Amino acid sequence: MKAFLFFLGSAIRWMGSEPRRFLYFHLYLTCVYFFTYFAKSGSTDIYRLIFTVGVITPVFISISKGLPLDCLNFDAAVKKEFPNS
Repeated sequence: MKAFLFFLGSAIRWMGSEPRRFLYFHLYLTCVYFFTYFAKSGSTDIYRLIFTVGVITPVFISISKGLPLDCLNFDAAVKKEFPNS
């Protein structure tokens, strides 16, 4: 539970510290959902691919821009947040 609350707090701090990136990210997700909805209503089966690629792409872009792969490791995150501990 402690780890979950730590990452929840980190996400909330991210919203406040970088609101432009937060809004762009959610605008992107909204666009993915709209494209998926319109592809599904058009009776094509490509909507599954659109949704999957659309949701996974931000993760791959973040990793290519330097997101550490151990970002969900609780001990590494705490050490990065509090280097003196």
